[in-house]
Amino acid sequence: MITIRFGLGLATIAAGISMNFGAAALEINPGDYEQFPSGATIGLLYYQFGQGNEAYSRGAKTTSDAKLDTNVGLIRLLHVYEIAPNVTIDPQFLLPVGAISTGGVLAPLGSPGGVGDVILTAPIKVKLDTAFKDVFAISPFLIAPTGSYDENRPLNFGSNRWQGVLQAAYVKHFDPVWSFDTIADVSFYSDNNRYNLNGIGKLSQAPQYELQGYLRYKITPALEVAGGFGGRLGGNQTFQQVSLRNSQGTSYGRLAIAYFPEPTFQVQAMIGRDLTVENGTKQATFVQVRLAKIFP
Repeated sequence: MITIRFGLGLATIAAGISMNFGAAALEINPGDYEQFPSGATIGLLYYQFGQGNEAYSRGAKTTSDAKLDTNVGLIRLLHVYEIAPNVTIDPQFLLPVGAISTGGVLAPLGSPGGVGDVILTAPIKVKLDTAFKDVFAISPFLIAPTGSYDENRPLNFGSNRWQGVLQAAYVKHFDPVWSFDTIADVSFYSDNNRYNLNGIGKLSQAPQYELQGYLRYKITPALEVAGGFGGRLGGNQTFQQVSLRNSQGTSYGRLAIAYFPEPTFQVQAMIGRDLTVENGTKQATFVQVRLAKIFP
């Protein structure tokens, strides 16, 4: 239900900058903030593939030979509790695992893999007394530094720092088939005191902001299509109190289709790409397949 968007802040590649491959954003799939049945346990498996070759620095393309491919699997488990009439809370955890493949000017960074940082959250969802039962939700996330990390490696799957995200969403139902999801969040980061930038030191990051919107249409009760856009800004990093001038301004587009072959099992597929990138590798291809099983 959550797309774990991984990102790399690329500064001057020739300088041999060490990079951490941690969760940069928490993109939400269309329909994620609908209210689920009280008492349900839901298990989800994700596969995500990302591919890009173009690197950007401060909005200008620096090379088309910065190959960065990602293969990520994600395990997610949640349970739904009703805490008041029309109010539910969904405690859950997520664990990413995967591998990175680099090439071209990024080849010296290697191609590591491993376990990512554990994500914990508990969204609170409120079904509103509107004509078609809109939903308002708020969700705090805690991302713990449990992933694979070695300060002597130029590229890591874990981030070696804590991350907190506060996310709010509003699901507007125009009628029984049309709806629009609006999601906004802010991310906060602790320092990474073992960051290797031509020498071990402290990496700090300013808050990052993200806004997403998806229009959804139910073709049948079991089949839904969606499309939307999102963007991030902020997140500039400093190393030993010196700004890297690598804020994470990015915009992207997504298309998705979800199908229930039977009432307690859903298959969802999503494709997309980055539209603009301020700093980092532009993701030319993003593909996700998700399987969800509801245990009543």
